[in-house]
Amino acid sequence: MKKTKESIEKKRAKKKSDLEYSEKVKLKKKRFELSKKCDEVLEREYAKAERKSKARLNKKFLEYDRKCKNEIRKLEWKEEKVYKEKKKTLNIVEFAMELAQENSKLRDTDADGNGFCISCDKLCTWSELAWWHDYSRRIRNICLCLWNINAQCNGCNRTTWPRWDKIAAERVSRRYNENLAEKYNEGVVAQLREWYVSYFKNDYDENWVIGVIKKKKNAVEEYLIKTYIPELLDENERRWKSKNFYKPKKNWRKIFEQVLSLNK
Repeated sequence: MKKTKESIEKKRAKKKSDLEYSEKVKLKKKRFELSKKCDEVLEREYAKAERKSKARLNKKFLEYDRKCKNEIRKLEWKEEKVYKEKKKTLNIVEFAMELAQENSKLRDTDADGNGFCISCDKLCTWSELAWWHDYSRRIRNICLCLWNINAQCNGCNRTTWPRWDKIAAERVSRRYNENLAEKYNEGVVAQLREWYVSYFKNDYDENWVIGVIKKKKNAVEEYLIKTYIPELLDENERRWKSKNFYKPKKNWRKIFEQVLSLNK
């Protein structure tokens, strides 16, 4: 059958339709798998699955559109258009923070994935725990300090969100600091507070584990790439291999190496 502009566009439309149907089936299966969980967890996890599905569809639709246009150009005896792949970039600070959060959660759970909430002492499973920054992750001089990142149950984590009850949030935060002092020592709580205050005075240590110097961004990123992130990667592999339940959702080392090679 001879190719025409209409047949090419019809083929593209059918591919899109088939892909949309397969994604709907996947989402239905995901919803069924999540139906055993509580409503809040179900809605949160399902919304996450929907976002991923939408991203996959957009990526494939773009691919189909480009292929269709090139086939039509070929019929019209025109040169095919070469589409440049979007260069992948990696926010070094965000990558290091995400990896540090994962390591902190692995640190605070046992081999079966159970751990105590830092705020309410409730024993929770892996899925019931989140990582929490006592001082906001936006406070850049302590965003990667592992003392500042600890496992917390989803209930306490939601209580500390800005739009919730301030009195309850203060109670959770106070209990967090008490347990943090027991977990480490009183000096750790005082030191975190000192670093927090120093951030707003623009007077904080140049050591990255403690803080980020905005004026030396390139030097900070170089230190992260050459020293800090490799240490986090080694720690992550060492910790998750001792867990009976855990399988990494991301190949952290592969992502890091691939993006760095593209950024050269």
